[in-house]
Parts: sequence; structure tokens; C-alpha cells
Amino acid sequence: MKTKHLKVFILLSIAFTSVILAQTYEPGLVYYGRNNYVEYYPGDLALVFTAPHGGSLTPSEIPDRTYGTTVTDLYTKETTISIRDAVFEATGKYPHIIISNLKRIKLDPNREIVEGAQGNQWAEQAWNEYHTFIEIAEDSMEAQYGKGFLVDIHGHGHTIQRLELGYLLSSSTLMRTDSELNTYASTSSIRALAEQSDLSFSDLVRGANSLGALFEDQGISAVPSLFQPDPGEGNLYFSGGYTTSRHGSSGGGNINAVQIEAYRVGLRDTDANRQNYAEAITDVFDEYFRVHYDWDGIVTGVQPEPLVIEGFYLAQNFPNPFNSSTTIHYGLSQKSAVSIIIYDVLGNTVKTIDAGAKHVGTYEYTWNGTNVSGNPVSTGVYFARLQVGEYNQTIKMLYLK
Repeated sequence: MKTKHLKVFILLSIAFTSVILAQTYEPGLVYYGRNNYVEYYPGDLALVFTAPHGGSLTPSEIPDRTYGTTVTDLYTKETTISIRDAVFEATGKYPHIIISNLKRIKLDPNREIVEGAQGNQWAEQAWNEYHTFIEIAEDSMEAQYGKGFLVDIHGHGHTIQRLELGYLLSSSTLMRTDSELNTYASTSSIRALAEQSDLSFSDLVRGANSLGALFEDQGISAVPSLFQPDPGEGNLYFSGGYTTSRHGSSGGGNINAVQIEAYRVGLRDTDANRQNYAEAITDVFDEYFRVHYDWDGIVTGVQPEPLVIEGFYLAQNFPNPFNSSTTIHYGLSQKSAVSIIIYDVLGNTVKTIDAGAKHVGTYEYTWNGTNVSGNPVSTGVYFARLQVGEYNQTIKMLYLK
């Protein structure tokens, strides 16, 4: 690509990404990237499903990829939409959904950009849009709930008909003893959950309340699980890919992730089977959130428990996300001087509220999305820090216009 054309493409790509980031996203609707190559269904739950390999578009402006895997995962887009419908039917709320509509021979967003897009400008833009939409979904989940879970939906054609659950743990790693497996928690896509859980890492991966065990309770064979702790010598197994690695918690953060490889016949081959599979996934994650997140199942809309830090607490603002005003609740166990500082993602102070000395009790502050001058702030992520003496605690808020 000539330098002049490259500069134009970079500027267009930056501009388009800026539009995506500035957009307001409403649960129940669908939003598209350029040429509908990527689509995003915003949600209002702490759950996001991604489908990178089920697309069917083959535009001539994107040449075929010349290396890497190019096989389409049949019916994974349809399966993901069925999951969205099943979750809404059960809860009245939506999970976040991100789908690549490009056929895999044109784009693989579950590989790093060099292999996934192979130098084509429009494939690269679609790749960036796909992962930007995921990050928007993650920001929304963290702002509203403090954490969340990403499920990357795939399909496999392996001989053994079972789900393959990928936590970035290889087959050989899963064949280790429980005590040895426990040492791999920090490299897994559920690292954050492992650090917060009272269970051992091996129990989280293949214990009685593991994801695999919950699927098997639904009559769907899965590995790793209580009764299938590892794939078995010589058996093919997918351990997770780029999406699970980039957007899970292996590198930090509070979004856990798993790649689910599902067999085709009986799960994703017909409308009826996809619906049954979607309902099973809904039931599984409902129980998973109850057991491991200590939430009221998938419906996590109840106000989170306050964070207790050295004699005071700061609860997550509510509502969150918000588009007019939101209320911040806090409490004190002793008389203290209190201030609330609101700042943006760059660390710039937006507003400082000096509440003065407060007695023991619970309090609230309502922020209407304005800065110190009384002007409305832009759509985006903001933080509220409660300062009490030498202690402070911060929450993440999402403001939508």
C-alpha cells in the first residue's frame, strides 16, 4: 500500500473507531460496523457471547486469506442468536453479543491481526471493530457489575461428541494432578475468578460445580468436568484462542472467559437443537453465577453488596449505565471528613464534591453528568473516588447520552 493511501486508511480507521466509541448503545437493538461486517447487540447483563467464525460474507474488496485455518464453524452465528433469545426469555434482559459476519476465509478475528486479516485494510478495520465492540461490552459490564463473563462460541468436528471448554490450559496441562493444575491459575482465562474464589483452581476447572460439570448435569457431555477431568491421551482438544486470551482475565482485569467448542449434530444443526442448547447454556450460567459469583443467577440487576474498606464502604452507583443522573451510596462507621472526586479515563478531574465532616451513617450523592462548570460531560467511562481520611475507594461508571 502506498504511503499516501496508508495514511488515508489509518485516518479513516481512527475516525470510524472514534464513532464506535462515541456511539450510545441501547440493549435490545443491533449496531453494525462498516458494511455490516461486524454486528453488536448491546446487553444489560454481566454476560457476553462472541461468534468469530460463523459469518458468510465474501466481499471482493477482501482477498482470501492465504494461510491459517479458514474453515467456517457452521451455525455458530445462529446458535449465538438463539442464546441471546433464550437468556432474554428467561430473564427479561439481554447478554451482549458480538458477531463477525465475514466468512473465515476473509477474516479470522480469533487470531491476532497479522494472521487474522493478512494485511488487507478492510479486513483489519473489521478486525478492530470486532474487538472494539467486545471492549465496549466489557466496559459496560465492569461499570455496572464490577465483573463479568465472556463466552466465545465455536464448533468442532472432532470424533468425540462433547463440549470442549477452553481456559487457555493445554490438554497436557489438564492431564496433570489437581495440585499441579492449581499452579496454572494465573495463566488461565478465569484468573480473576480463581483469585476471588474459596475453591481451588482445579475445583473451578473440573470440580462438582465447574462449568463442565454443570453442562453434564444438563445432559451435555463436556471436558474438563468432574467425570472427564482431561481430554484423554491422543484426543483432539481446543484450549482457547486469541479472544479468550485477550479479553479474559489471564492478563488481569475482572472479565473471565471461556471458549466453548460444541459438536454439530444434536446441538447446533437444527433450530430445535440450537434452542435446546441455548436454554441449557442459560441454565448453566444461571447456576454458575449463583455458585461462583454469589449473585442472583444471570439476573445480576440487584444492587451489589457494598465494598467494606477499613470502616467505610462505597457501593456501585445506581443506575449504571445511566443517561441523566446516577446515585452514589456510601457509609461511615465513624465521623469523618468526606470528599468525592469524579474523573475521566485520562485521569482528568471532572468534579470534586467536598461533603465536609459526616457522622456515622449511610449517605448518597447524585451526579447529573455535569462537570465543575455545570456543563454536560461526554458519553464514556468515568470514575468516582470516595476519599475518607487516608482511605479511598473507586467505582467505575458508564455515562450514556
